[in-house]
Amino acid sequence: MVYINDVRTSNTNYKPISSGIVALFVGGTSGVGKGTLKQLAKYASDPTLYIVGRSQSSAAPLLKELQTLNSHATINFIETEISLIRNVDKVSEELKEKETKIDLLFLSTGYLTLEGRKETIEGIDTLSSLSYYARLRLVHCLLPLLVAAPSPRVISVLAGGRERGFDVDDLEMRRNLTVVQRICTAATQTTLVFEELAKFHPTITFCHMHPGYVNTGQLDRFMQTASGVWTVPALVARWTIVPILGLFGRTVEEAGEWGVFIATSAMYLPALPKDAENVGVSLPRGVGVANASIVIDGRGNGVYRLDKFGDGVTNEFDSVLADYRVDEMGKRVWEGTLAVWDRALERAG
Repeated sequence: MVYINDVRTSNTNYKPISSGIVALFVGGTSGVGKGTLKQLAKYASDPTLYIVGRSQSSAAPLLKELQTLNSHATINFIETEISLIRNVDKVSEELKEKETKIDLLFLSTGYLTLEGRKETIEGIDTLSSLSYYARLRLVHCLLPLLVAAPSPRVISVLAGGRERGFDVDDLEMRRNLTVVQRICTAATQTTLVFEELAKFHPTITFCHMHPGYVNTGQLDRFMQTASGVWTVPALVARWTIVPILGLFGRTVEEAGEWGVFIATSAMYLPALPKDAENVGVSLPRGVGVANASIVIDGRGNGVYRLDKFGDGVTNEFDSVLADYRVDEMGKRVWEGTLAVWDRALERAG
């Protein structure tokens, strides 16, 4: 296990090798994404940072803080509703016009709600789009820029290592599933599709990260979505359980330190590095490369299911993924994802 002091030391050592990096944060205006964005601005030498969000005016204080943290940083805000696939494509085209590579794609969009399925105008469940469909669309569209980077990484903050079985006949989650079921389905799909993409793009590191409980205020906002018979239990939880959890949770700043570590450390190798000497900050003493989701003949596949300490997860959920791999479920999920995108774009006109 890596300790927080080692994480901070590693992050500090990133500056000398960080010149010219380009990073895209989607979900970087709050929570773990915001924490990681701020820490990366602090540790990198002269980064070009793109932040996608719904309101530039609301993000103005953050943008000002980023420039204060690093006067050499180039900060770009892209205002859009990223749950829409057509907007994802517009963002991707803008990046392709402006940049020749992307070193880091950090994805942390999403929210919690007790409400049932609520579709975007493109016919995709909003929660599912933000946690899976829009995220993977960005990865797909930006693959040419990622492949062009010397040591690219994709990080999706969701529930790596918490994959569950799902209804293979309801990959779009159209049935009235609970928020937990929808997130767990998105998590399993994320890992399976990352494994598929890594087969064809072995120079990219794919990290599916579970950050643990972070004091972002999201759980409190989640309780506020309760209605009907759940109103009183949610109110009680807001004044009892949520404060107690806060005592044991990470701050956004500390979560950001871990986010930068996962984005920059040599602990997370791609399946086929372009340059074995340029795979990130050297490992802390006594720390080895993280466990990849699949290892064959001692070689990892470049996909990592990570817990809150940045360790590659091996747990009781491995058997779920193993069974799905035998059935080539990753390929089926990927083909289903492509179909959902096509229908969304057709509906958008």
